[in-house]
Amino acid sequence: MKSLARAATVLGVLALGSAGLAGAAAAAPTPFEVCSPLGCAVQSVQFTIGTDTVFATLTDNSPTAALIAQFIVSSPGQIAIVRVDDGVFHAVVRLPAGWKQLTVKACSTVNNCNSKTIIRL
Repeated sequence: MKSLARAATVLGVLALGSAGLAGAAAAAPTPFEVCSPLGCAVQSVQFTIGTDTVFATLTDNSPTAALIAQFIVSSPGQIAIVRVDDGVFHAVVRLPAGWKQLTVKACSTVNNCNSKTIIRL
């Protein structure tokens, strides 16, 4: 696997190793998954949402395209982007207080994406 410096471009995201994420994710409820249009076996974002945190595992097995994951929070607005080129990357995204909607996108190119939206009641 390429080094984290080469494998991911992170904006507003704190990266953790597997051991650090395992303990934190254990308390997080309901897992979600969104896959790029290339399919779940090729590129996927698996995530759980805590009170103010998203715990994510990003997987890229594509020989030709890097996975671009976007975490978009509405009300208040915030975006975090993670790029993974080959391998598995663990990330923690902090959510702003009072967030109402989170959209997670998995993209094989900038305009070729699938998304999942979570609305907080």
